[in-house]
Amino acid sequence: MATTDGRDTRWAQHREARRRALVEDTLRAIRRHGAGVGMDEIAAQAATSKTVIYRHFGDRAGLYAAVVASVHDFIHHGLEAALVLTDPEDLSVLARDLADAYLSLVERDPEIYRFVLAPPTDAGSPIDPYGGLPDLMGDHVSRAIAAHLRRSGQDPSCAPTWGHGLVGFIRAAADQWMAAEHREPKAVVLARIDAFFTPALATGLAAVPQLQEQS
Repeated sequence: MATTDGRDTRWAQHREARRRALVEDTLRAIRRHGAGVGMDEIAAQAATSKTVIYRHFGDRAGLYAAVVASVHDFIHHGLEAALVLTDPEDLSVLARDLADAYLSLVERDPEIYRFVLAPPTDAGSPIDPYGGLPDLMGDHVSRAIAAHLRRSGQDPSCAPTWGHGLVGFIRAAADQWMAAEHREPKAVVLARIDAFFTPALATGLAAVPQLQEQS
């Protein structure tokens, strides 16, 4: 039976820890120099050389992908925490709660968000700056909507359409907000989303038909 060499395990753990540290240094460099940060500036922040960074990530595209994964993990956990606090019996406020959480997360690190939205143009294959995050969050919101409808004895079949549509709308609104030359206060954007979605969700939820009782 083959056994795992303890040294191999420790070396793999060391490499993973080093990758995480380099990603954190990259995030610090982005905050300091902006979304257009160069590899020289990232290497200086990490107190290492570009050769060492490329050894761990292959190229700039590999480092970009690692940064995106880290940012997605941060956003995902932040949105999950916000959804837990949303009143499950009052889903009309779901859009505002979700938008508030998302806009707060991207406003906290605007340069990092801009960095994520600008994948390297010289990558061998296109890198999706969103990855699987929209689908992940769309599924999460869809489940929350479906659970509410089932508790009310209503047909939950509309939940995926609403859930994924809502996440896509908020993401697009955030992208436009962050790209604006003169960014409006977050409260203004939230008020617009609230004015549009809160009455729409309240009306939509009331119009969902009741589930037919099984005979």
